[in-house]
Amino acid sequence: MKIRSKKKTRKALKITAAVLLPVIFAAAVLCNNYIPRDAADIYCQKVFPYLSIPMQSFNMFFQFSLTENVVVCGVPLLIIGIIIWLVFLIKKILSKGALTYLYKSYRNVMILGIVMAICFQAMHGVNYRRTRVTDELDFISDELTFEDYCEALQWAYVGMIEARNHLGEDYNGVAHMQESFENSATFACSLIDSFSDKYNIPLSRNYVRAKPVSMSHYWSYTHIVGMYDPFLAEANINTDYMGVNEFPITLCHELCHAKGYASETDCNILSTLACCSSSRADFRYAGYYEIFWNLYYVAEDIAKATGKTVPQYPSTSEMAPVYRDARASAAYWRRIDAEVEDIRKKLGIDIAEASNNANDAFLKSNGEKGVESYNVPDSVYVRFYLTHVKGTEDA
Repeated sequence: MKIRSKKKTRKALKITAAVLLPVIFAAAVLCNNYIPRDAADIYCQKVFPYLSIPMQSFNMFFQFSLTENVVVCGVPLLIIGIIIWLVFLIKKILSKGALTYLYKSYRNVMILGIVMAICFQAMHGVNYRRTRVTDELDFISDELTFEDYCEALQWAYVGMIEARNHLGEDYNGVAHMQESFENSATFACSLIDSFSDKYNIPLSRNYVRAKPVSMSHYWSYTHIVGMYDPFLAEANINTDYMGVNEFPITLCHELCHAKGYASETDCNILSTLACCSSSRADFRYAGYYEIFWNLYYVAEDIAKATGKTVPQYPSTSEMAPVYRDARASAAYWRRIDAEVEDIRKKLGIDIAEASNNANDAFLKSNGEKGVESYNVPDSVYVRFYLTHVKGTEDA
């Protein structure tokens, strides 16, 4: 009787575990969507910086991307592991122990998933719930006018042209980054810290070493130029084409993730504005370039609707170098798209589309608006100009 009772108890425990484990996993994956903002702010400011120190310090000793190496080595090992698992499963089926083997495999996978979900939440997921950067910057709340847009547009145009004039060119007349990746990554980390100090943005002050990805060319097939790995606390950067009008923002963007901001909108705002405040011309150029094109078309739409006129900055002779940089960047992505199209024709897989859909689903699962969250509302840069630039001594 006791033996049967123990068997029934073990069976009941297995059934309970089989039901509870996916529930716990789902709760661990989705819990960040229900964390109060005040609690998230306290966590991000008081806990995250210290929790991320060990792994970020460990990463500092490696110039290469640990994430890339884990993926490159892990995928073949995973395939081998699955094959071995199938071999053992067949043996268990023949020896009538398959159900126990399947249960143990299921249990172990679920436990691993729960642990990984908890690590993700601790290193990134909770950060989605913190106070937005726009609230931290304490913008003016006045209704914006067409004249406000024009003033901010002029500010961006002047800054962009001034920075571009300080950059050297190659034989094609295209500007490039002024220094090496390593020097630029170190500078970007200090730049983010300096900007956050100036405007009281509660970012982690930990030093984060951004890593170049050696297989960046193939990574470009996904149209992804940077990625923060929350499990290794590592900022990975695509270095296949370090376009001076885009690369500094990408670099700063991933560092903002590593320093405690998860929202793509917030990281784009922080990285763009930080670049504008930089002492390096290549970083300033990227920041003002982003703001200029963000505002110009919006100002044009407002002008058409109200019968007003926007200064035709794109038609000036000063824009010629800017267009050369833009054409060089566009040419690179055309080559990448051609390679992606070749793969689609041969294998029937659109890598860029699949990547975009996966990223969209990931962001939505964390309470974001999908890939739309990369877009910064045009009013943000106008309000920053009116609040923190207009009327200041160095404006």
